[in-house]
Amino acid sequence: MAKYLIQNCDLADLDTLTARRCDILIEGSVIRRIAPAQPVPPDAETVDARGMLALPGFVDCHTHLYQTFLKGPLDDYPITAWLLELIRHEQRMDDEARYYSSLLGCLSSLRFGTTTVNEMGTDETIDTTLQAMADCGIRATFGTSPTDIAENELTPVRPMEEILKTSEEVCAKIAGMPGGRVRAAMAPAGLPACTGELMKTLKAFADERGLIFHTHLAEGRDQTAGVAARFGLGGEAEALASLGVLDSHTVLAHCIWLRDSELALIRDSGAVPVHCPNTNMKICDGIPRIHRMLQLGIPVAMGCDGEASSSTRDMIREGRAGSYLQKVTTMDPTAMAAGTTFKMMTVNGARALGLADVGELREGFKADLILVDTAHELSLANPDYRIGNLLYAGDGHAVDTVFCDGQLLVRGGHLTRFDEERVIARCGEIIHKMDRGF
Repeated sequence: MAKYLIQNCDLADLDTLTARRCDILIEGSVIRRIAPAQPVPPDAETVDARGMLALPGFVDCHTHLYQTFLKGPLDDYPITAWLLELIRHEQRMDDEARYYSSLLGCLSSLRFGTTTVNEMGTDETIDTTLQAMADCGIRATFGTSPTDIAENELTPVRPMEEILKTSEEVCAKIAGMPGGRVRAAMAPAGLPACTGELMKTLKAFADERGLIFHTHLAEGRDQTAGVAARFGLGGEAEALASLGVLDSHTVLAHCIWLRDSELALIRDSGAVPVHCPNTNMKICDGIPRIHRMLQLGIPVAMGCDGEASSSTRDMIREGRAGSYLQKVTTMDPTAMAAGTTFKMMTVNGARALGLADVGELREGFKADLILVDTAHELSLANPDYRIGNLLYAGDGHAVDTVFCDGQLLVRGGHLTRFDEERVIARCGEIIHKMDRGF
């Protein structure tokens, strides 16, 4: 069993935005002890963390990792045209491209301090994305995004029997993966491309197996209006509620075009919205009322979405964008304050995914944590405001060390399991080959 003693780190308190000096002992996958000046166990490796801020690993609660290679070609498209271009580009990817695209997304996430991702994949990416997750050591949930309504001429439509068979296969494959870091989820694309019957059936499937139900909600204005008209209701969240799929095991990406009554429905159900501000800005989805959700007591999480739309896997950049958007749209500088935003990036996301021992640095919890080098980063140098400055002035490049499930995956800002230059070179070759096809 591996042991690490992290010495002299500054443990962040996200309630007070202060830090206290301590050592953190990791045994196997668990944080065993948090206390100052601990003796070094004879079989432990030490990590010098003086001048470094210790935080929980970030939880990216809505991802499309397989889209990582599509960052760039889909720039400056509105959502409807963007979706068509996305499908066209995805059709050009072979298994090697899917694997390396997912791997690059996972490795970028880890490098920037994200230790848990919630992936909405496709039938074509099941094996490649699961392999990438296993190879890199990240914690994850994974589900495919089936559709049974042709939202456009390229939308892949599959019959219910095939969708359920694939769902069973995903659960079986993930159950056979060692370590328990990857868990299955049901992740239908959303009501613009799914019938009510499909959503109800997959929610029942998820409930029977204790899985998260993960879907898009009210992302595009026109699409949301179309769902409301189809169901004869006032909004898309009302439609989900009428289907009985809103509860504390439901994760809702975007949540933009919602009425006050729908926010109340989400609050009362316990479902968790996921704020993806860079995507929402870039493809002009709109701006969700996150500040209002938080005022209502809804525990909102954060997500980087897919790089085909957000262009980033950096949760610090995502959190800053989300915070600034809420401040300016409400004209309230306290909206999505730093401590609140960091909780959205950590504990809120972990609880949304049903992870009771992830998202906080506590004895007995999983050793998913990051060390941020604030001593050698000028923008973070003020010791009294390091936590706020990390959000408002920093980015993921300040992350020095990453542990996930007790495994040391990033040290000194570099991946420990991969030759970064070789990965980047191979990814570049595959992307170049893909681009020649257009």
